[in-house]
Amino acid sequence: MKLRLGTRGSALALARSEVVAEQLRAAGNEVEIVRVATSGVDSNHMPDGYSVVVFAKELREALRSGDCDVVVHSIKDIPLTDEPEGLTVPAVLARGDHRDALVTLKGVALAALPRKSRIGVTSLRRMAQLRALRPDLTFVDVGGTLEERLRRLEPGDLDGVVLSAAGLKALGLEDRIAEYLPILPAPGQGALALECRSGDEDVVKAVAVLDDIETRICIDAERAVLTGLYTTYVAPVGALASRRGILSLKAGVFSIDGTKRVVLEIGLPTSELHAQRTGHNVANALLQRKAERFFAPDVIENIDLSGEHDDESIFIDSGEDDDRIRVLLPRQEGRLAQTLRANGLRVDTATLQEAKLLPADNIMGWADWVVIPSGQTMWALRERGWDIPSSKKIAAMGTTTQQIVEEAGYTVDISPDGTASSARLVEAFPDAEGEQRVVIVCADQLSTKLEVGLRQKGYTVERCEIYTMADVDELYPELKEKWDEGAWDAILLSQPSLAGAYANLLGHRDGVSVLAWDDDTAAALKEFDVPVLDVATTKDTYGVAGLARTLKKQHGRS
Repeated sequence: MKLRLGTRGSALALARSEVVAEQLRAAGNEVEIVRVATSGVDSNHMPDGYSVVVFAKELREALRSGDCDVVVHSIKDIPLTDEPEGLTVPAVLARGDHRDALVTLKGVALAALPRKSRIGVTSLRRMAQLRALRPDLTFVDVGGTLEERLRRLEPGDLDGVVLSAAGLKALGLEDRIAEYLPILPAPGQGALALECRSGDEDVVKAVAVLDDIETRICIDAERAVLTGLYTTYVAPVGALASRRGILSLKAGVFSIDGTKRVVLEIGLPTSELHAQRTGHNVANALLQRKAERFFAPDVIENIDLSGEHDDESIFIDSGEDDDRIRVLLPRQEGRLAQTLRANGLRVDTATLQEAKLLPADNIMGWADWVVIPSGQTMWALRERGWDIPSSKKIAAMGTTTQQIVEEAGYTVDISPDGTASSARLVEAFPDAEGEQRVVIVCADQLSTKLEVGLRQKGYTVERCEIYTMADVDELYPELKEKWDEGAWDAILLSQPSLAGAYANLLGHRDGVSVLAWDDDTAAALKEFDVPVLDVATTKDTYGVAGLARTLKKQHGRS
């Protein structure tokens, strides 16, 4: 069908729209690009000249007036809470580069810039994070189009300017990038959305083929951080979500002078329906750490770039009257941490390991059944670019893993309710009739219980070890410092591979009660001569409650 694609008139907006138009044409549509006159030429997230609401409003007016059938929004230009009547967003396009890039007068990186160099920025978020890296720099609020900001790179004006990498690449200016900056991006940065009239069913259907559910989930979670903090893009807040089986969302709030920060990462199994909940969970955790003091109205109005560095703790402060048992959980924030807190424990999370791909051959085509033991397996499959063949039956270990597999577009044939358990999954399998072949796609640390149990039921089983859980290269400094100071009363290890990470990275301390999530983890700990106080009897809420009772009795809190 014929589509009139509305866009703002800047070179960047037109370049992005041409990319969208080509995608729509590839889907069989005839596309005409329509320039929509707007009162500004590029978005600005500084307190003076904040422009997000304006652009979306003017593009939407063009939709309602019938000047165009579809409009292209940068995600960052869409108001956070506005849901206009009669309009819908059928497509969030696959995300481009989310990073911030530095372009400098002489092509040098941030660390090599002379002292007091003048750097152009368009957000407090960028300025606050860069101020922490280079407190000697001078920051300048710059407006105008991307090209106009680049033209200010000349002696006596700007020595550098910070721009979105996606914008530079869209204009073919990637070679101007001196460095990709190690800072958290704005929520939704690098993503585009297409909006149309909800009553135009044919248009909605034509546009929806470009929707990328992975990007939609990630940007919904990121933007929910801002709504959960009751703020906007003006605030010095960064967020970035990624999907590795679970949805990992990292968010930070930064003091404008660069001296303080609160940065957290939460991992939860997340569908499109629950993406906002994940963002709000992060926002609530940030608010517990009093992050709103970094973007209070009086702070925004009175920007002060002075002060000494004093980074905020990643751990929740407690009052003098907080006598809860303090537990360290070496994994991302999620359901297990929340259940421990529900049982009256104070819980801090911090990762000791990360998933890394292993060399592997794809043998799923050989199987009748493909077993997915964890959400991390789905991340590894996506990273490899491997699809589970549609002819295969799929078994998932536990409710959470089932949800993650189904969100990836597959149908799960077998999955026992509750938490992941090899025994329960084996029990759920019927006895094999004739030759039935199973491939278990897994980490190299997965125990043999699953394959042994399936063989006993008559299946031919092969493992496809596609990733490993490896110790992090470097601990967050405050974690090690607080551990050595004896900040925690107990630690809960949730999988066997964490035993070595615990012993080697932290080191066991006398007086710390060590809990294990299962017998395999307990056995791994004992190999490192780590005494185990208790092991969860079941891997569910009842098992957590039992561990909590043991801890309280051990520490005289029962």
